[in-house]
This record gives sequence, structure tokens and C-alpha cells, in this order.
Amino acid sequence: MSEELKNKAKELLTNKKVDLIIGYQRAADGVLAAPCFIDSQDDAEKLIWDSYCVYNLASYLKDFPAKRKGIVVKVCDLKSITVLLQENQVKREELLIIAASCPGVIDEKRLNPLDQQAQEIVFAGKCKTCKTITPAYYDILINEPQKNDKLSEIGQDEYEPVRKLEAKSIEERFKFWESEFSRCIRCYACRQICPLCYCPKCVAEQITPGYFSKGVNLEGNLSWNITRAMHLAGRCIDCGECERACPVGIPLRDINKKIEKEIKELFKYEAGLSVEQKPLLSCFDKSDPEDFIK
Repeated sequence: MSEELKNKAKELLTNKKVDLIIGYQRAADGVLAAPCFIDSQDDAEKLIWDSYCVYNLASYLKDFPAKRKGIVVKVCDLKSITVLLQENQVKREELLIIAASCPGVIDEKRLNPLDQQAQEIVFAGKCKTCKTITPAYYDILINEPQKNDKLSEIGQDEYEPVRKLEAKSIEERFKFWESEFSRCIRCYACRQICPLCYCPKCVAEQITPGYFSKGVNLEGNLSWNITRAMHLAGRCIDCGECERACPVGIPLRDINKKIEKEIKELFKYEAGLSVEQKPLLSCFDKSDPEDFIK
């Protein structure tokens, strides 16, 4: 697949179909993958595609306004782009979507750094419940014809961690999140890596009025993490980048998946499925439940 991707990238750049291609290259350690930005056919040789292509590249789209961009995407990355298109943050005419069938991506935190051959791949949690390996729409498809091993993982309950938390009492749940968020160091890595955190001025940096403490304390940490989770309600597509980037290992996917589950059950809505679909919080349906506002 990497060779097919390289050849297609050279063709696109040579024919001036795009100004640059956002993709992946091998990292300096020779094992992991890192984002790269290709604007010449010679540099297209750097491009790779495998299970180490973890990053959600949609985060970089805003850095190249008014340029025709080719972007290599997995299924979850494309969902991010769909939400960005819905919210008018990127223009479809400036995008050339290069979809690649996804082999599943590694859990970097469980990768043995001493295993330079990286034979033992542990898939990220999001991949174990992923329902498809090929993005729903694209301009170009880079496809792996043989059976994908990730398919054997499909069928797991994507809300299993959420259901375990739901089985606890309200007091137990609150104590759990107090314990988790007490470890937050307010580095904002979750915000910086999220493709859907694009506000010009984040509420966390607003001083007048100041909505919550900027200090590293439990009260401020709770306010920050819950505010961010609610900001992503109906928008988060479970790319898992926030949890991967968190340096202290807070299970941020769990709180996002809880909100995702509630929205599915209440409004029959799933983020990132279609550009034609209106964003959840910008539409109204007479059949929407009202119990939650009584």
C-alpha cells in the first residue's frame, strides 16, 4: 500500500492537482510514524502507510488555509473531517481525500520500545470496536485487497467501559472521576491534539470572566475536563487522540464515550457520518425527548 500511495502522491503533485499532501513518514526511531507535509514529488518517497500511522492528521488542515490539500485518512480521521466540513471550518473544494483501508493502529503506550522490529502489535482500544476498515467517501482509495486481521476484533461492545461505570452509584462514579482528574496537570495536550478543538480563544484561557480556576487543583481540573467533554457532545468521533496524548493516562475516552452513548440513545445521532447531516446542536426535531429539561 505504501508504494501505491507514493505513486499516487507523485502523480498528484506532478499534475498540480494539490499544493501539498499531508501524510505519514517513518519517525526518527525507525519504528513509529510521524506526520509529514509533502510538496514535491521527490519527497513523496517519504510516505508510508501501516499500523504505526496513529495520528489524526485532520488536526493540521487549519494550518494550510487557501491551499489545495491532499490528506491521507483512516476511517476515524475522515469522521473528524466530516464534522469540520459540517461546521464550515474547512472547504471541501480545498480537500483531496486520500482514503486508505486501515489495518488498525497500535497502542503506542503498550508498544515495547526495545522491540525494534515491533513484531508484537497491540491494537488501540478504539480499533477493537471499529465497524469498518474503509472510509465511507473519498476522492482516491488506497486499498489493501487481502483480509484484514483487525476484522477479527470486531464485535466487542464499544460501550463496555461505560456500562461498568454506569453500574456504580453516583457517589462512586463521582469519586472515580475525582480521582482521575486529580492527576490532571493542565498541560492541555488533549485540547491541542483534538481536531475539533479549534476555538480561537479557549475558555480555559479566558480571564474576564474567568469560568474556572487556571491552577492545577481538583476544582479547576474537574471544571476543565467536564467543560471540554461537554463542548465535544455530538461532535467527538472517538479518534482517541486526547487519551493517547494525555501524559498521565486519564481515561478521557470513557467520558467522551458516555456522552456519545447518551446522544445515540436520546437523539439517534452519531457524529461524523455525513456532511449533509446537520450538527446535533444546530438542529431541532419535534420528536426529540424533553425529559432532560424538566
